[in-house]
Amino acid sequence: MIFRNRSLMGAALCLLVLIIFLLAQAHEGSFASILATSSLKKSPQAALTQLTTHIVLFKFKDGVAPADLKDVTLQMLSLQKSCIHPTTGAPYIKSITGGKDNSPEGLQDGLSHAFVVQFFSNEDRDYYVNQDPAHDAFKKAAGPIIDKAVVVDFQNGVFMQTEVGI
Repeated sequence: MIFRNRSLMGAALCLLVLIIFLLAQAHEGSFASILATSSLKKSPQAALTQLTTHIVLFKFKDGVAPADLKDVTLQMLSLQKSCIHPTTGAPYIKSITGGKDNSPEGLQDGLSHAFVVQFFSNEDRDYYVNQDPAHDAFKKAAGPIIDKAVVVDFQNGVFMQTEVGI
């Protein structure tokens, strides 16, 4: 394809980059959620740079049955599909992963399970934390067997209140 107009060539290049980005996300199984995210609506660059990582650490109560522990961990992982944004009707969590602690350092303070949840924006994370009915149902179901929860959120490269970056 030959473009005689440089601005048209630039627009075509931007479109190609966006298509590649969306195809990569579709490969991860999150095509609908990336189209629905509020940060992508702002700009494709914002969707790449404003991911919010939500780390959740659990200490379960003594004597929890293995079946109950398995059920709660599976429920946590299933939030990626069950958390639906009220305005788009689509899942809005980019990814969830997690597992049982296996660190040899001995600094866990009883915390035994970790989950990493990625959102496309702080706004999506805020909806999840404060309003999402699926997340609320999970907290009610898991609450009786959790002794302690620790949560830390961050955006990649943001180390100060103002967005100075690295």
